[in-house]
Amino acid sequence: MCDSGRGERFMRTVVLCLAVLSCAATGMAQGVPGGVPGQSPAEGVPNRRMPGPGGQTMARPNRQNTSIPPNASLVTLEGVCSAARSADSSSACKTVLTRAQLDRVMDDLGLDTAPAVRRQFVINYARLLAASELAKQRHLDTSPTVAREIQVQLELTRMQVLTSSLLQAVQQEAEKVPQEEIQQYYTDHQGNFENAEVRRLSVPTAAPTTSGQLLDSAVVKAKLEEFRDRAAATEDFTQLQQELYTDLGITAPAPPTKLSLMHRENLSPDEAKVFELKEGEVTEVLDSPGALTIQRLVSKHTISMESARPEIEAVLLGQRLQRELHEATKSVKAEFNLKYLEQPTEPELFPASLLGPRSLSRGPLSTMRSRP
Repeated sequence: MCDSGRGERFMRTVVLCLAVLSCAATGMAQGVPGGVPGQSPAEGVPNRRMPGPGGQTMARPNRQNTSIPPNASLVTLEGVCSAARSADSSSACKTVLTRAQLDRVMDDLGLDTAPAVRRQFVINYARLLAASELAKQRHLDTSPTVAREIQVQLELTRMQVLTSSLLQAVQQEAEKVPQEEIQQYYTDHQGNFENAEVRRLSVPTAAPTTSGQLLDSAVVKAKLEEFRDRAAATEDFTQLQQELYTDLGITAPAPPTKLSLMHRENLSPDEAKVFELKEGEVTEVLDSPGALTIQRLVSKHTISMESARPEIEAVLLGQRLQRELHEATKSVKAEFNLKYLEQPTEPELFPASLLGPRSLSRGPLSTMRSRP
């Protein structure tokens, strides 16, 4: 680099520029040719590593090409250097960006991305660094308009970093789920952790037929009622399903009849009635989504608390996140101009969606846009 001290200051300036551009949703993925694929405009904003569900910390960026040493040059820019060095005609004007420097920049920006994206970032970074230096050579940095915009963007970036820190603190506190809370939830919601093995006869409401006409639901229901007693007396549901399709003139292939490990929470209220049966009993005709069915309960069992733990922790984490967010923000109230917003009701100042995975990674200001 033309000068280590000046080079570091130069690097910091560009890092700040990257953060500002990202905060305003016109980051390198859109504002620089060949933007980083798959990266939303605000994902480059510096963020601390956010812990995921269950307390797991998101992985640090993958480092590719480990054979390249940290002090190796990844980019050499001729004609890019500080103003002082540019005035010194006795030395070449160039900036060298090493792997160590660019790795540090990408880590500071929180780029938990694939190696290909990090390689593209190096290209985009060099473009931005070169373009910003050319702008300074034209004294565009002294423009009052540019200075005002830089100040606004700096303030937005500061607010976003602080907001990310608040959300991180809220999430870290919420993830401290006590063991007794997990045990109590498991005890209070035993029915939610039952799994069942079921046999099913089903007729899709829009099944193709030999006549080309849609099936009459009353006819289908009557036919299923005829098969109900046979369903209670036999294990061969596959044969019954094929007979049912033949009798109704359905030309589509018959669906599987064995449903293993059905979970009550994943079923419609009508379908969940199978959990109320004793083993070997058959439901009445059920109005399932997109089909009429009858179901026979083969067996059911309650999974252990340890097996249910990930599901319980996810539920409790969601509840605790909302409580912690409310507790952390309850001292602040907002009154919006609804006429200006063209909304009938007050928007939430701190909606729970702020704590969603994507919100945490992108930041709440990610949808803001700078002027064209």
